[in-house]
Amino acid sequence: MLVIMIYGAAMVGGAMAYLYCESLDLIFRILIADIAATCMVFGASYALNNSSLYDPYWSVAPIVIAGFILSLPETPDPRFMIAFSLTALWGIRLTRNWLKTWEGLGTEDWRYQSLAVQTGRGYWWVSFLGIHLFPTLLVFLGCLSFFTLNEANPSPLNLLDLLAVITTLGSILIEHRADAELHKFRASRCDRSQVLDTGLWARCRHPNYLGEIGFWFGLYLFSVAATFEPFQIGLIGPVAMVTLFVGISIPMIEKKLLEDKPNYSHYRATTPMLIPYGKL
Repeated sequence: MLVIMIYGAAMVGGAMAYLYCESLDLIFRILIADIAATCMVFGASYALNNSSLYDPYWSVAPIVIAGFILSLPETPDPRFMIAFSLTALWGIRLTRNWLKTWEGLGTEDWRYQSLAVQTGRGYWWVSFLGIHLFPTLLVFLGCLSFFTLNEANPSPLNLLDLLAVITTLGSILIEHRADAELHKFRASRCDRSQVLDTGLWARCRHPNYLGEIGFWFGLYLFSVAATFEPFQIGLIGPVAMVTLFVGISIPMIEKKLLEDKPNYSHYRATTPMLIPYGKL
């Protein structure tokens, strides 16, 4: 209930920032509102000494952004409705997954705890810029496809839309199955040094991240279907996500896994990182 109250207050703060910037273009007004909401969540994280309060923002913000654009006076075409519905499905599933794994204010993500040890007194600056603001900006980049869809002239659905649905929905299902397998493994393992190497995790080392990246590429494909322009601002989102996961998230988690699990080095040497080549 406390998290719901904090996020409700953040939405109110974001709405006030949006109304205050009425002279700006839509994209900048929503960006400022997004940053304002992030600042309010950060304030709660600081007050409660737990940066994990920000974690559900990743899956909640796209639903709010797309839903707000959908509520604008202009009537969205079916393509936008489909993209929004899939985004809502993705966000609700991911938020539910967070609720299943987060144990409350008494626990915090190990990555944040590690950063706190490394940065000492400067940790809250790192938390604001790296844990709160940076992911907010990345998610906003991922949502650029919604602005393209909103501005594009309505056009009939086409084969690219079918490809977008298959990619987005398929990625959501991959991420869901990967998380389910991970939860089952953690509940049944004999000790924490065991390595999950069955199911989707036998195909690649990070199927959950593969599904996440695929989801953002799916949204981008909707914007391509609407404009038939592959090189547009919507492409920035999935490229940014690949950079995040391949350049930051995966190296960070694999470093810890190599330290904690003696058999992980063999698993890492024999299993692809994201693309399951040779593992089908």
